[in-house]
This record gives sequence, structure tokens and C-alpha cells, in this order.
Amino acid sequence: MKSFIGIIFCSILLFCSSCTDENETDNGRRTDHYNSIPLTIRVITTDFENLPSSGQPSTRTFVKDEHLKTEFTEGDKIGIFAVKNGIIVDNVNNTPLIYNASNGSWNPVENGNVLYWYDGASYIAYYPYRKDIEIDASKSTSEIITSLVGNEILKPLKDQSTREKHIASDLMIATGTPTTNTPSVLNLLFQHQFTLLVLQPQAYVGCFAPQNAGFVYHQESRILGTDSASTEVALNNITPYLIDSMKYCAIVPSQEFTKISGNYTTTNGRNGEETKINYSGSTTTFASGKCYTLKVVSPVPGKGSTVRGLYPGDFVFQNNEKNRIEIHPGNGLLEKNGKIYDYGNAIGMVITCDPKKMTDEECKKNGWTHAYVMGLDNLGSGYWGPEDLMESGIPTMTELKQIRDNMNGYSETEWILKNYETSLTSYPAFNLIKKQRNKEATSIGSSRSPCFLPSIGQWFDMLTNICGWSVSNTSGLNDTSNGNGSKTLGNLTKQLAKVDNKLPNFNSNYRLGFSCSSQHNKDKCWMLLWHMNDPTPEFQNWDRICLQGYTKLAEWNVRPFFAF
Repeated sequence: MKSFIGIIFCSILLFCSSCTDENETDNGRRTDHYNSIPLTIRVITTDFENLPSSGQPSTRTFVKDEHLKTEFTEGDKIGIFAVKNGIIVDNVNNTPLIYNASNGSWNPVENGNVLYWYDGASYIAYYPYRKDIEIDASKSTSEIITSLVGNEILKPLKDQSTREKHIASDLMIATGTPTTNTPSVLNLLFQHQFTLLVLQPQAYVGCFAPQNAGFVYHQESRILGTDSASTEVALNNITPYLIDSMKYCAIVPSQEFTKISGNYTTTNGRNGEETKINYSGSTTTFASGKCYTLKVVSPVPGKGSTVRGLYPGDFVFQNNEKNRIEIHPGNGLLEKNGKIYDYGNAIGMVITCDPKKMTDEECKKNGWTHAYVMGLDNLGSGYWGPEDLMESGIPTMTELKQIRDNMNGYSETEWILKNYETSLTSYPAFNLIKKQRNKEATSIGSSRSPCFLPSIGQWFDMLTNICGWSVSNTSGLNDTSNGNGSKTLGNLTKQLAKVDNKLPNFNSNYRLGFSCSSQHNKDKCWMLLWHMNDPTPEFQNWDRICLQGYTKLAEWNVRPFFAF
């Protein structure tokens, strides 16, 4: 029977059997027979075309899916009709042909049925074969196809819970007229007459860290995965087929102004109670030969757990009792208030966790090699330090590669604090870091570093990994194009809102800037800046995001980082 695996199947089919010399039409017998030439038949099956179905709660999918592919398999049967001048020709009237996969041939189920070339005949074939199918040969081809689609015997089954029942619901029809070549060829392109619906129930499942990850997961940490506990699934009033561990499929008649809808039962992963989930997508049109997918996110947490590593955007907790770092996934389950579980005790958000970028030598000496984290405190504002003074322990840099690779916020902060320990009032931004360290001294433990002023590379990663900013060749590090200022700030604000954390307000000059530990030259330090909605003529309508060298005497916000 037909399978949803394999992309396009093509076979050459040869029908050879007994023939007669009859050339006249006589109650449906052969007409205009041409030298008893058998037909060479090529059969092609089309795939379902994937289209989105949107709705709440749902997400869209456009990815080509292996399950949409169609091919014939051993023992499949098609029914075929030959029509000319409004009558059935040569008794080719719902003639069943069976597929032999070993040699790619189609053979009559009953001996004596023959397909030959003859002038002016056309063919209509359908799958799956049914014994009692009749057509009105006096109708047009389109009218005959319509009658087959509307035939109750060929309509999708209400119970498609098995592979056999699901496949038996997939009506395909092909039409063709033989060529006049020798040998004559009849091409039959089978096309789906109904619509394929795909349901993907999803739920938030528990997760645990890989070995030697440097952290464990915080209580109630859950990520979106397959809802393996879903049962009693109804998909548009059909009992669907579980085509794999993730997808339920149903063939349904094509229809306008309709939607994917139904319900299923799942098990609450917290208390084991069964919950009925009702779902519905947006109104759309179910077109023949198309596939519509709906991903439904369960409002209750799922069962089971999975291994998960660390990602930018994850939230950091510190368990002082056990002296360890705990993580809540940044894309994990949110409570009804739109925040993560226990959000009030979060202390930071992961910015960088690529092992190749954990390069700060002072951090490595202490084993803080898993992540650089942006803290959730705004410490106020302060300028970097005096101008016309090259800080020898902090390299100057202007090239993009140097900027991207500089992950030395901790080392650079340490150098200033140690060398100006008694005169930090000349380095106000670093002095704010020192005060925060004193405040946290009894609660840090050894699982993470003291806080530090982030380097230019660490701010760069924050913009890339959290804000979704991509440095282009045209804008460089100063981007005023395509609303990227609003987009990047919006992405950061949205992620921080999951732990009820906010950034400082813009200042009176329509700027929101943050201090950086890295040195640009003897007069400038690096800094991060958003500059938007400025009515000044030269800046009017700016929507700017940039990393730039700026005077060391300018005051910017201090947002501490730490490492673990």
C-alpha cells in the first residue's frame, strides 16, 4: 500500500496480454485498435505540499517533511477507466491493476484485461482501488473527477488510527491520453484529492545538565518538547494516525473557511492528573494536495526529562547552601504571570557560554570557564577614568576581530582595582564595581567570580546572542539602519522581563549607554549605546545601536557581569 516515504516514484509499466482485431465501437468494446500495440504507462505520485496553519496556541512550520512524500508499495491497487466518445472503451471499467515492487510492473488482477493504444481514448485512474466504483462516461473529465471525490466509498475514514486506515483515506486521481509514438506512452500523474492535517502536541518537560557542566538545573526548569503523554487525540473529528513520536496525521476533505481543531488528553507532569486539551488554529482553506501543520503547546507541564546544555539567555541562580550555580532555561516554561519560576531569586542571565570564548586567563585560573553572565543589578552611573593616560595593563584596540575576541572584563577590572585601590574615586565606574563586591562578599562563594565591568567583546556577545544584532559591512559597529536600535533593545527588554528585570531609563539626551572595561586609546574607553527618538535635527528619527570609543570622562550606566 502507499507509503509516506520516498520523494517521487516513477515506474514504467507494460501491459501485455491477448488482443483481438476488433476496430469498431460495440457496446464498450475496443475501437480504432492500432496494430495491437500495448501501452507503456508511467506512473508518478505527487507529494503533499506543506503549508502553515496558524492559531493560538500554535507556531508555524515551513520545513519540508519526510512524511509528506508519497510512493506506491508492493500490493497497491489502482482502478482505471478508458473513455471515448462518452462510453467506456474495451471494458476497461474500474479495472484493478496491482503493483509488483520487485520489477516495477503493474499487472491486471484478473486475466484477460488488456490496455492497448487506440486513437482518441483517454484514461482516468484512481487510488485506492474499490470494487464498486462507477463513473458516468458521458460526463466531462472534470465532472468525473468531482464524482469520484464525492463518492462516499472513497471519502476519508473517521478512524485513521492505523497506517492502513490512514493510507486508505488518501484518494489520488490521475488522467491521461496516450501518445501516438511507438511504443505509445500513457503518463499518469496521481494527485492528492484531499488535505493532510498534522498535529504536533508539545509540552514543557524537565531537563538536567550534562556531566561536568558546572551547574545543575533550578527547580521547575522545563523546556518545550514532544508531549509523549498525549492520548485520545481527535483531529477535526477524526481519530488520527500517530505517524511518529511527534506527529498525528489525518486526511480530511478539502474545505473553505475552516480550521484545524480538536482535543486530546495529556498527563500533568507535576501531579499526575489527566487534563483535556482543546485546541484550534486560525481560519483558513484546506486545499487539496496541501498539508497544514499545527503545533499545540500544552498549558500544563509534561512528563519526563531530557539532557540540556547551557545557552545564552538562560537565567542563573546561586544556591549558597550547596555552593553551586543553578540554571533556568531562558526559553523555558513561564508561569501565568509571564515570568520564570522563582524569578525573584535570579541573579543573572547567561551571555556567553561557548567554550572557545571562555578565554579570560584570570577566570580560567579559578575554574570559572562555563559562562560569562550579565548581572541583574543597575549600579548607577560613573565615568571610566582620567583622559590622556594609557593604562598599561589594558590593551588598546580598534579592529573588529580584537573587539569580538576580547572576553577579558574580569582581568581588566582586576587590573584597575589592584593598581588604583586607594584612588578609585578617579575611576568611578570601577569604584561602583568595588562597592558591589563588598556588598556581595559573604554570598558569592567559590562557584562564581566577583562582579566585574564587562569587556567590549562581552557586550558584543550580548548584542549578538541576546539582542539578535548582526554587524554588517555597511554599518560596522554604528548601526542606524532598519530600526535595529528598537529591535535589539526590544529583544533584551523582553528577555529580562522574564525575571522582572529592567534596564535604566534613557537620559535627557535620548541615550542609554553602558560602561565597558576595555580601553580604546589613551583618551577613550569603549562603551555600548542606544540612541533613539532624538528630536535634534542632525539626529532626528535616529534608531541607533552602537559600540564605540568615547571619552573616558563621560558617565554611563554600570551593569556588572560575573563568570562561573
